[in-house]
Amino acid sequence: MRKILIIEDDRWISASLKLYLENSDFEVFLHNEWFYAIEKILEINPDLIILDINLPWKDGIEITKEYRLIWNIPIIMLTARSSELDRINWLEIWADDYIAKPFSPRELLARINTIIRRLWETKEQNEDISSDILKCKDIILDLTKRSVEKSNKYITLTSNEFDILKKLIEEKWKIVSREFIMKEIIGYDNYLYDRTIDTHIKNLRKKLDAKDLIITIRWEGYRINI
Repeated sequence: MRKILIIEDDRWISASLKLYLENSDFEVFLHNEWFYAIEKILEINPDLIILDINLPWKDGIEITKEYRLIWNIPIIMLTARSSELDRINWLEIWADDYIAKPFSPRELLARINTIIRRLWETKEQNEDISSDILKCKDIILDLTKRSVEKSNKYITLTSNEFDILKKLIEEKWKIVSREFIMKEIIGYDNYLYDRTIDTHIKNLRKKLDAKDLIITIRWEGYRINI
């Protein structure tokens, strides 16, 4: 049974979500404050975290920054702010997805299932190949640990960023389309004019300190520069 940790100070929201997700065959844990949030995450080791961005005293952004220094389990942010700029900001602080309040539990469940299904499909694919290491120039991807190392330094990526980079390296000189990234990796059906992909690519170039590593093919997609 997949485990989900909800960090939300609104007890009505967290209790309602807990009941809804438990009825969808998840094991759900609740935490309602920023105190010991990191310790709680490490204790439970969930498959996915749902994190309210507006916690009192310390918001979800700070918790996400601290947690990303340790591990890259997917995080979905809950926020009352829903502008495109806010959305890009959440992705830039290494969240995997966000959903604006008020939200539909069904939509949240769909996003959860998309992320978890993708992670487990990736895990199964990795078990079927002879090597669990991908290399590109001075970048090393450990597919089992889902970790990235460049020049003997570990790089913290979100789940989406890791999967995008993995796909680009696997395809070598071939173009990976924007449609594929949005639908098959991120899990959104509506990809036209969405800046989510641009944000992930920008983050990868910045985190890997390699502006020329990922080449943009206008109107088509991206490929790795090998």
